[in-house]
Amino acid sequence: MATWLLFAALFCGYQAAVLPPHWADVKRNPCAAHPKGWLMLYWPSDGKCYTIYKKGYPCPDTQELSPGRLGGRTVAECKCPPGTAQLPHTKTCHKLFQRGPCRNGEYFAPVEESFNMRGERQGMCVRPQACADETLLYWPPDGRCYYRLTQGPCYPGSILDIGEDGLANCTCGPDSPHYWRADGGCYAHYSRGPCERGQLFLPGARCGCEAHLPHYHNGTKGCYELDTLGPCPKGHLFVISEVSESGSRAQCRCKNFHTRAADGACYRLYTRGPCGQDEMISRGGRCTKVPCARGRLYAPARRRCYRPGAAEPCARGQLLAYDFGARPALDGLSHNGVCVCAAGPCAGKQVPSCSDRKGAVIFNGACHIQHTQGPCSDNSWLVKDTNGRVSCQCRPDITTTEDCSTELVNS
Repeated sequence: MATWLLFAALFCGYQAAVLPPHWADVKRNPCAAHPKGWLMLYWPSDGKCYTIYKKGYPCPDTQELSPGRLGGRTVAECKCPPGTAQLPHTKTCHKLFQRGPCRNGEYFAPVEESFNMRGERQGMCVRPQACADETLLYWPPDGRCYYRLTQGPCYPGSILDIGEDGLANCTCGPDSPHYWRADGGCYAHYSRGPCERGQLFLPGARCGCEAHLPHYHNGTKGCYELDTLGPCPKGHLFVISEVSESGSRAQCRCKNFHTRAADGACYRLYTRGPCGQDEMISRGGRCTKVPCARGRLYAPARRRCYRPGAAEPCARGQLLAYDFGARPALDGLSHNGVCVCAAGPCAGKQVPSCSDRKGAVIFNGACHIQHTQGPCSDNSWLVKDTNGRVSCQCRPDITTTEDCSTELVNS
């Protein structure tokens, strides 16, 4: 369906006319002269036209027919579909980040260089990276570690566990202690799961709340998942804040870099919060006048304002930048300036507000979200490989490297 929508957009346009793809030119592709020929490619071996992106004949069973360019002509090529790759000198495509053709405990990873070149998308067998301890499992698609028997990166109704292939898998089965028969899903213990507000999914596949649990909240007489908003006001997290011989207890605490205002809610520092026009909330929950002119950022340590990109007040090799930890749609505009790495001795450091942000990567001293265009050219996006290198790569829906650029690399 996505492929057909792509072609519809190419020919119908969106608020403006767009150029047809190169394979729609009859001079380059003889099939373009046929009815709906812009959806077909010419196969020289038998002189017939075949549907573009069709898997199987005239290609091998697991490959699809893709358009390419050679000497100004459109040529039909057999390639692995997006999300798959092949071993060198083979024609079978395997799903990436799964066991595929590899040994038990290994997964099939993309060879990044082959994805940046016209031709075969190649993969190789690698072992997962080690996590901090045995309670964590490595998830190859994003290169992060997640706690075992939690939802982690999985879709709702499944949990992360070790599969028979020795890899982290999103799984759920009727014999699992996490199985909930009512909807056929699996949920982590002590999460809300399928239960009503104020209850947790407890061992024994039941919903309930018990006063001895650290998740218990005296005010509402309910139990809530830790490190979530829970029963708390805006800007809080329900976290363990008291540990004693009699047991642990969770309480509502302001999120990091937030302060509690007079209305009882917590707001991100140096945003407007509950304050008036041209004011921002400061430490202690006080509303103060925004000290900076438009286009300037506030440096709390100096209590002064600077233009973005200025070296002062940061350490050597750093520049002042916008606070990427703030979410304008939820927190409002942030006046806070943060120091980020620019070049030189600072280049190897990470920006705390960036490294804590889900899906974010540091590229040339600035914070960007992975799998967005960022500083890359059209039809390219930022990708972080298993070695931690961030580079611009062609998006999977772009079939030829002539249509995108991959030259920017964060070394």
